[in-house]
Amino acid sequence: MYVVDVGESKPWNDDETRALVSAYFSMLEQETRGAAYSKIAHNRHVQSLTGRSKGSIEFKFCNISHVLAEAGLPYVAGYKPRSHVQEALRAAVLGEVGAESKRSSGVKRPPPVGGMLSSSDTPGIAAQSAAAFNERGPLSASTPETKIGNSWYGLAGLWDRATGGTDVAARPDHPVDSSWPSALRPAGVEEACEWLKSGVSAGRPPRFLFLVGGPGAGKSHATAHVVHGMRLMSELEEGLAHRIYDYEGTLSDLVVVNDATINLEASERAPLTSDIDRVVGVGMEAVLPSRSRHLMACVNRGVLVEEMSESRLRDSADWTAGDVLVRWLYGSPLTGPIESSWQVTGVTGQDFVRSARLSHMGEHVANVMAVFVDECSLFEERPAISIGADSSVSAEEYRIVPLTQRPGMEATRAPAADLLVNVLKAVEEAVSDPQGHVLETVVDPLGANLQSLRSPLVRSGLLTMARSAELMSATRMTYRELWGFLTRALVGDAPSRMPREHLGEFVMANQPSGLGAEEDFERMRILSALRFNQSIFGAGERSAAPDGSMRDPVLKLLIPVDPVSDAVPGSNPDAPGEGWATRISDAFGVHASDGTPLQSLLDSAVEDGPLHAVVTDFDRRLDEAFCQLLQSPHLKDEKRLEATGWYGAYLTRLYAVSHGICAFRREVDMLIRTWVQSPHLPDDLKSPLRTLIRPKRNPTESGSSLLPLFDSRTEPITGRTATPKLAVRVREPELSTDRQGQGEQVLLVIGTDGTTMSRVSLDFPLIREALACVDDHIGVTDLIDVTAPRLERVRASRLLSSHLHGAEFCLADGDREVQITQRYTKES
Repeated sequence: MYVVDVGESKPWNDDETRALVSAYFSMLEQETRGAAYSKIAHNRHVQSLTGRSKGSIEFKFCNISHVLAEAGLPYVAGYKPRSHVQEALRAAVLGEVGAESKRSSGVKRPPPVGGMLSSSDTPGIAAQSAAAFNERGPLSASTPETKIGNSWYGLAGLWDRATGGTDVAARPDHPVDSSWPSALRPAGVEEACEWLKSGVSAGRPPRFLFLVGGPGAGKSHATAHVVHGMRLMSELEEGLAHRIYDYEGTLSDLVVVNDATINLEASERAPLTSDIDRVVGVGMEAVLPSRSRHLMACVNRGVLVEEMSESRLRDSADWTAGDVLVRWLYGSPLTGPIESSWQVTGVTGQDFVRSARLSHMGEHVANVMAVFVDECSLFEERPAISIGADSSVSAEEYRIVPLTQRPGMEATRAPAADLLVNVLKAVEEAVSDPQGHVLETVVDPLGANLQSLRSPLVRSGLLTMARSAELMSATRMTYRELWGFLTRALVGDAPSRMPREHLGEFVMANQPSGLGAEEDFERMRILSALRFNQSIFGAGERSAAPDGSMRDPVLKLLIPVDPVSDAVPGSNPDAPGEGWATRISDAFGVHASDGTPLQSLLDSAVEDGPLHAVVTDFDRRLDEAFCQLLQSPHLKDEKRLEATGWYGAYLTRLYAVSHGICAFRREVDMLIRTWVQSPHLPDDLKSPLRTLIRPKRNPTESGSSLLPLFDSRTEPITGRTATPKLAVRVREPELSTDRQGQGEQVLLVIGTDGTTMSRVSLDFPLIREALACVDDHIGVTDLIDVTAPRLERVRASRLLSSHLHGAEFCLADGDREVQITQRYTKES
């Protein structure tokens, strides 16, 4: 077995645990006081008392942080909480917490440290210290505080799931001990894991399963499922960074490469290749085990790139089983100048799941399967797959559901939709009063989120917003980011602003007091930061996300689709090609005697539509506070305009999210249509793309496009030239698309006279630039810096000597075009 040396495998005894906990609380106490201290010195002290390794002690320190975080208490910065805590350690930590509480004789704990910030530490947030609460009235036993704390108990666990949280990844030798529901696994993973488990039970022939994808994609969870109930051949201490685990099955054994990014030997240049060879038995024929050995490997794509760089240095005659399998996973050709004795044949499946047979000199060695866990979006329906008795896989084609069809998607087939439904069930089961009857007088944005998301229409709109963000950014959320997104939808950014036990106090501290319209509206704005239509875009009491929000991986995806940045005039929320925002602006034109903005918007909407489903008592109370603010006789015009702008943005997001309307919805819809219709282009995209790639010199006339031959950049000549320029006359390009083997990516294929000139990624920025072109006039957007280098390469490819055969040349002088030669041919 190949593991990182993390110390002895014996469990921690009571004396060692006391030394560990004592050192940790010593660091926590010094950090709380702001005193300087050394983590290394504390670690070495524990090493001297226990004989444990540095890595093992650090892991245990992270376990202690997890126990404290679960209890809503501060923990040491730098020791990020890690789950799977031994009960003896948990008891020791909680015992120390109790002892500290007694020693403090009721004195408050110091402010949180280590990333557990209270809202009083964050600018722009109402203070949550005891003094702040006393200023707004004591929370005595007669207040609803206790009931609120009970009713929100189910939301507290989301602090561990915010943007990945502390309990997401799983070691294969530990079950996933979470009270939250598990999401559906990526397409193909469930079936492939069952295939491997049945192979381990059957014995021969060996089965190799590779799960390929980035971190947070569910590979470790799948591994834990496969090894459940199997015996670990060697006991491992709960330390950091084990690469390989060996398990014993009934008739055969299983080797698990749990993290292929760990290289245990600096001299080992291709560790995954070597792992495969060891399992197969290359170079170890004399000591091959009598029992069959199966393999499960979790592989990040970067590992394949590194392994391929080594494989390319070897002659094909020297390729091993590891070489050919790494090449197969990478998508590299499996043939060389000299045929290898190792072959991968019988490949079946789709882009996201493939099966094959590994053979050596014509003899069958193993059945192989690979699942590319991040090829399919978690927001799309999982394609069905089946695995035959011969281990060949057949699968439905992965598809992207158009925006207009997403409300009809089957939630139980899409991991994100299924997880959202089950999380809502779990939260409401933990809530003492899910309907909120005892809290009718409390303005509750968290209860409003739960109420809104009970509607399938609203859930569809929310998930469509996230899916649009994926398509716009050409990325896909992992399970970690999905949990972060769902956490924001339910509790806003509260996990990053306050400890979980302060959530109820924060809401109660910001209840409207009735002492003044301005103060009440400001408090409602503060509470609105927890409302999902604001929080998923990082907007709270401000109109837009504050600086620094893009550091959050969820906000980095969602802020670009904030509908406020692209509120297109119109009245059709269901047609992606039309505008939708006019009803919102009209709602603010209503006279105070005729109603309120929210009521006017509701009156204009379909009664059983998404808007009526999303609006709650919280939104009505906010609407009332806004109207009362505008009626204040002493309200300054500057404040009136600012408040109107903020509330307009709030209603815009509420309306748009409930309908699934993202910024640049037309362009996102076009991107989906382009993928669906490949290899053909949508008719309404052909002309704009031609204009973008090769704009006419004079759009008002039936002319051609001219590319300068000797300019530093191949920007087409448009309009009048100041000096004469030698140019090549370019005809309209032939356009088609290709998405075979590209996942969700679409390639634009540009040709002339049946010859392919270039291929370029046809993504959101390029489509947005294209749709900015109108009537043969080239347009421009803020994405020009992204698309310009790509367009430069496309145009420059036309000037390659191999593509100039048959070209026409001219001299562009002022408004004139003077023909230089009739035609350039191969003979000339």
